[in-house]
Amino acid sequence: MQNIKAEKNTMMETDDNKVEFGRYEKRLLLLLLISTIPNSFSSFQFLSTHYTPNFHCSSTVDSSALGESSTLTNGLLNNRSVVQGFFNDTSLNQNVCLHVNNSGNQANNSNGDNNRMLPCKSFQFENDVNTVISEFQLVCDKAWLKPTLTSLYMGGKMFGAMLGGFVSDRFGRRFGFLFFTALQFIFSLLTSFASSIPMYIILIFCSGMTGVANFEIAAVMGSEMVSYEKRGLNYFCCEMGFAIGYVILSLMNYLFTSWKWFLVFGGLVGFIYIPYYWLIDETPSWLLATGQNDRAKKILQKIAKYNGRNANLDARVSLIEKKCSENSSTSTVWSTVVQLSKDWRLIFRLFVVIFSWCITSLTYYVTTLNNDALSGNRYLNVFYGSLTEVLSGVIFYFFVTRLGRRKCYMSFMFIASIAVIAIPFLDHWNGTAAMVMNMLTKLSVAVAFCVLFLYTHELFPTHIRTSVLALSSAMSRIGSIMAPFVIYANESAEAIAPSIGIGVTVFISALSYILLPETKKAKLPQTIEDAKNLDRRQQLQPDHV
Repeated sequence: MQNIKAEKNTMMETDDNKVEFGRYEKRLLLLLLISTIPNSFSSFQFLSTHYTPNFHCSSTVDSSALGESSTLTNGLLNNRSVVQGFFNDTSLNQNVCLHVNNSGNQANNSNGDNNRMLPCKSFQFENDVNTVISEFQLVCDKAWLKPTLTSLYMGGKMFGAMLGGFVSDRFGRRFGFLFFTALQFIFSLLTSFASSIPMYIILIFCSGMTGVANFEIAAVMGSEMVSYEKRGLNYFCCEMGFAIGYVILSLMNYLFTSWKWFLVFGGLVGFIYIPYYWLIDETPSWLLATGQNDRAKKILQKIAKYNGRNANLDARVSLIEKKCSENSSTSTVWSTVVQLSKDWRLIFRLFVVIFSWCITSLTYYVTTLNNDALSGNRYLNVFYGSLTEVLSGVIFYFFVTRLGRRKCYMSFMFIASIAVIAIPFLDHWNGTAAMVMNMLTKLSVAVAFCVLFLYTHELFPTHIRTSVLALSSAMSRIGSIMAPFVIYANESAEAIAPSIGIGVTVFISALSYILLPETKKAKLPQTIEDAKNLDRRQQLQPDHV
């Protein structure tokens, strides 16, 4: 009995070390918070670089068809009432893209005045901003390129998310994080030098490819380095870094009137992160999952010394060796994937998660990228959107630690489904009310997005944790690829039908989470069997190193 009691005390003492949240873990979460700040520069750059300034045809116009004679002076029409019609009135939208043909013989024109209107070949934009749209004149017959370019960026994110998961699971969390973080800044700089649409297309795709992988890896890295009680705090730090970057972006949007300088600034920020090469370590969980016992011991020793807790170091190292021995039968990513595919419960779980990622991404980017089209000052709208992102991080941490992952996701997605359906109806009544409801939708979906990042990697084993998160994120880009075209279509058509469709799909996604297990106090599954055990609705004992 005494031996059993002594062994129990030793294990309790070891567990205290395992769940310790010391100086090392606090420093890591702070580093991860700072690392995610530039991710919003990349994700939301189009609010600045793809903004469409006021414009009109740059040809001389004999506007007798408009009821009075007027010519262009310094790129603007003399009559300001006509200017307002050219810029904003959809009833005169044809005049933005057409000009009067005065070269032909009007007496011989038997088809009427309409045949005298020809498409404009060049346009005059307001001089206060220089964007990709104004530089490459992507308006009127080329307006379709605007959502296409954004979708290509999202396609790059899809490819980058899958690549990032593979690199992280194959070569390690640290390597993947540093590699994609560096590429993110490099391609931001390179994109600023784009001198043609084909060149811009290639660079914006590569920029998207590198703009999400490091964020995903950071979220997984933090969760594997802290105890289960602090996993919510870990993602809160990642999300708050992203939200702080969003706030900074709203200031950048105001200060940098040239899209090129906006991207140059986003690239030069990367020099701040050079010390991360020495500050970030590999996670012991990945090392022991891949059989690298010696490296795992060294990292654990470093953590213990940094935290000033060396007394039970031998017990902690022994725990790692024991865990390595337990997992020796599943030492490769491929063997784990094969086992995953044989269990219908895990396949169904993966399907539900991927579907929720896709619909959440669609709704999130429709509400975010549509900020420029909302009523009011566009700079303030972006700033309000950034404050919504900050608020979503705070709300996420408050509710996810109390309600759990599943209930939190379901609650906020139910709210989002109602809000997104209400937007077009409110828009006919009051523009301000529609904007408030749009922000409520964005807030709810942003909270749900936070839950997805945390919840997804808690449902699957270590060998494929980042790969599953990357696959889910990659599939979500189907929704984000569709988002620019949804916005583009709503500019010239009623938005009621799409809003109802999106709202119903959001509701179905929330309802499907009834079928998934809660992971609030469960340990991260290390093996396929651990992942299956989550379906038993039993809280597993924390066993984190």
